[in-house]
Amino acid sequence: MQIAKQFGTLYMQQDVMEQQKLIEKHAARLGLPNLAVSYIRLAGTGPVTDGLLAGKLHFASGGAPGAMLLWDRTRGGVKSCFAMNATDQKLLTVRPELKSINDLAPTDRIALPAVKTSPQAVWLQMAAVQAFGAANWAKFDAQTVSRAHPDSMAQMLGRTEINCHWTSSPFQERELAAPGVQEVASSFRIMGLPSVTPNTIYGNAQFRESNPLAWQASLAAFQEATDFINKQPRQAAELYLLNSGDKDTVANVMAAMASPGNAFTLQAARPPESRRLHGRHRRLKRRPANLADLFFPEAAEMGGT
Repeated sequence: MQIAKQFGTLYMQQDVMEQQKLIEKHAARLGLPNLAVSYIRLAGTGPVTDGLLAGKLHFASGGAPGAMLLWDRTRGGVKSCFAMNATDQKLLTVRPELKSINDLAPTDRIALPAVKTSPQAVWLQMAAVQAFGAANWAKFDAQTVSRAHPDSMAQMLGRTEINCHWTSSPFQERELAAPGVQEVASSFRIMGLPSVTPNTIYGNAQFRESNPLAWQASLAAFQEATDFINKQPRQAAELYLLNSGDKDTVANVMAAMASPGNAFTLQAARPPESRRLHGRHRRLKRRPANLADLFFPEAAEMGGT
């Protein structure tokens, strides 16, 4: 069984699961003692989508908008299992004159995980609608470039052609600590909400039907990892650093985990706004009626909105 993860503390559950072999543990408890599990770290929605469509991935973590597009493209063959976290993702810049979305110039270059399909891309489109009207929802799409968060951070701080980064934890905390970096916008402010789900776990429906015990073991492992992070944040930060190769300190990682708005939870909190945006601009050929369309039934046990 292969699982894709991405960069940053938002995917810490998978680092904990890998280090503690939680899926293997729960699989053995359910009668599958020899389940082989491997994890691969990918950057952005594109590689995750390709892996799921090719049947090479059984689970993957990524942005909720990408999960909606996959649900549509596969006619429900790929759905979200549950949320992973809630976090306030921020647009940062090193250009002093750039104070708000209204100040974006044609020469600004915005790095984000995936053009048009990442949560950050959707926040930017929503901000464009709020500032310039619905007809201008794609006003800044041509100024965005797909980059993994570590590369985006390095390029923005290095004052390259990338002068903006719509980022995420723990990178946004590190960037804001650097001289000359300032916040332009954030997902919570754009949504007008105290909590937003940017990422979900994608699952393959065929795998779920053919491998019910492995599926159950995986869901139990995600729940145990989430509980572990909330109860043992220091140990979770240590496992994250060990597994990810991130060279930061435990103290800094824990500070990023505790940033206002950050939460490790499997309960979805308002991803439907990107559902409406996708539907309004015809990226979705069919619109989901509600969250139940986009999530497997087990998500209902997690709660959420």
